[in-house]
Amino acid sequence: MENIIYCQKEKLALLGTAESLVSAPWDDDEYELWGVAQITTYPVYKRADLLFELHQESYWNDPNIVPRLNRFEGPTYMQKHYDIVPRSVEFPKELLVTSLRRYHTTSVTYMLAWAYKSFIETHKPAHVSLFGIHMSTREEYTEQRPCCEYWLGRMEGAGMSISLSPGGAILSSRGLYGYEGYHPMIPRITERLDGLKAGETHWQNLVKEHERELYRQQGAIVEGEYWLRLLQTGEIPS
Repeated sequence: MENIIYCQKEKLALLGTAESLVSAPWDDDEYELWGVAQITTYPVYKRADLLFELHQESYWNDPNIVPRLNRFEGPTYMQKHYDIVPRSVEFPKELLVTSLRRYHTTSVTYMLAWAYKSFIETHKPAHVSLFGIHMSTREEYTEQRPCCEYWLGRMEGAGMSISLSPGGAILSSRGLYGYEGYHPMIPRITERLDGLKAGETHWQNLVKEHERELYRQQGAIVEGEYWLRLLQTGEIPS
């Protein structure tokens, strides 16, 4: 199939736009490079073998983005082939989601899953490195990180080796649960916080109750002013 683009090398670098993108193996020919399409706008960008622009057309079809997509001389996976982007290639979404779990929350997870699919089918890449993929902002951390970690887990389970972006939040924790060291002050602080949170809830409820009374008073004032104007203008006979 023309739209099947698997990794051709043993090593693959997946590229996002966070700070560690600068450390990507731009000059290492042992690596094939796949990235989100935005990486070509960064000063550190040097090359890529495959880009992913999987947003809907309303996102990328504007005077600034289309020329940038067309400056890239390789294939770009998109939702379908678009004549306006001649080197665009339809991403084989149905092949991916029917053969693997239907679970994706960001373009990065499609990249991870496609690298995994490539390994299952061709045994390449055996090693995947992430650069510029941190998942440390609030939206990334809460919504996108778990999905990335799911696919990374499947990749490692299949025998692929993984290296991660320095400074990222993926597959990281502050310690090993149960082995972090337990301070005797923790229960007292926890109890204190529980009390403060209960007090906060109490006062929030009081504030809401007073706000409702305030709204009633404001409504009564508006109504009173309405009738006063009618009397003052003689619209209601004495």
